[in-house]
Amino acid sequence: MSAGIDSAVGASTTKTSAVTEQLAPRDAVFYYDETDRHPSTIVAAYVFDSRGAELLDTAAAVRWAQERAGLAPLFRRRLRRVPFDLDLPYWVPDPAVDIAEHVHVEPAGADWDTVRARLGEITVVRVDLDRPPWQFHFFDRVHGVPGAPGPATILVLKFHHSAGDGVATRELEAQLFSGRASPAVPGGGPWRPAVVGIRAALLFPYRLGCFAAGLRRAAAARTEVRARAAAGLLDEPLPTRPATRFNRAAGPGRTVDQVTLALSEVKAACARCTERTTVNDVMLTVVSGALAAYLGEKQETPPDSLAAMVPISMRGIAEWDSANRLSQMAVDLHTGVPDPAARLAAIRESVRRERRRNIDPAVLRYAARVETSPAWLLRLAGWARAQRSFAGAEAIPLSNTTISNVPPTGDGLTFRGAPLLRAFGVLPVLDGDGLRHLVSSQGDELVITFHADSAMMPDPERYRELLVQSFRELVDALG
Repeated sequence: MSAGIDSAVGASTTKTSAVTEQLAPRDAVFYYDETDRHPSTIVAAYVFDSRGAELLDTAAAVRWAQERAGLAPLFRRRLRRVPFDLDLPYWVPDPAVDIAEHVHVEPAGADWDTVRARLGEITVVRVDLDRPPWQFHFFDRVHGVPGAPGPATILVLKFHHSAGDGVATRELEAQLFSGRASPAVPGGGPWRPAVVGIRAALLFPYRLGCFAAGLRRAAAARTEVRARAAAGLLDEPLPTRPATRFNRAAGPGRTVDQVTLALSEVKAACARCTERTTVNDVMLTVVSGALAAYLGEKQETPPDSLAAMVPISMRGIAEWDSANRLSQMAVDLHTGVPDPAARLAAIRESVRRERRRNIDPAVLRYAARVETSPAWLLRLAGWARAQRSFAGAEAIPLSNTTISNVPPTGDGLTFRGAPLLRAFGVLPVLDGDGLRHLVSSQGDELVITFHADSAMMPDPERYRELLVQSFRELVDALG
């Protein structure tokens, strides 16, 4: 049985036990794709108003984490591979887990710039898969946080992407910051690799049969997809885009920064459009304008339009038995369109086309080929992707940057009585994707957090200015 979203990250309102479960193939992709240059991690940060709150020391932080370790199996399970990769890895209870080893309390009184630098360092380092793959990082009495009325406590949650996606993170944080305690519940039998290996060997012929049948179904679906595209019923994305400075091998340096906008103003811009326009459409247009302007100032305007990888949640669209329920849209950013209103209209149509393609039944059947892919093939595919070189490349597959968004945070979230002011995420920089954006919102505040290779973007303050400028130009164009 593969792990579903509730069992992987844990969205239950009661105590959950850590049991042995096998990874779903879609989740195992994140396991096999991970390298030092391609971290597969979720990093979420939470800013709390710590005025009047007690000082946070290591003992208090560990105690807080221990009291919530029963909220999700994530906190008490680790990943174990099947011998010779004869089958997919398993989530296995770790009865000896020491919560204190996963809790890191940073020096109190840091400023916002110091925390941003640490966020880049935290994001780039892989989690230890020999232990339950999660960490808490605490920053207390942080000063200079934009929008905070005084000193703030920042809590950073980091875990392996195989355990869940952005929507799962929202479900988990609603439990963590609800004020309810749930200590860990012991459970789970010992991990017996020999027994698991024998079982995998016996099932190997059956798995191969399922794989062969899956290939036949995928081939038929691919033929149908091509026929539908030829008939104009689907629009396939361009296979390549011109490479930019952000589509090279990532170096060691990182930059994390963000721009804050009024969500009410963003929604007002949507309302001025004659056709239905979403907040996501506007954010894609804002990033498109800033990216085009930044490259233009560097005298590096690309010859053709750039594109963004935009995750789309498949919940309610496809019944996937996995912790990660995302598909990837390749959205044309129309960076060559100078008028912001016209660019918004073009991006809006590109989003509609990509969404229509991703939810098409034939496309879904073709994408289902991963569900029968054997572990050895997923591992081989991950190895092949790690060998890709971006040095001197003039084109890059599908997209140039990532622009993701997560649902708004819930109301009433607190940490030790301190109310939540802001929640945001940091997407790890990868080889070939040296500039990534994550859009989040809390109340009337919308935050665009961008994470970049510092050699590719040595002047993040300028990009921050261009994001604000791009939004203002769009508002004026719609006015």
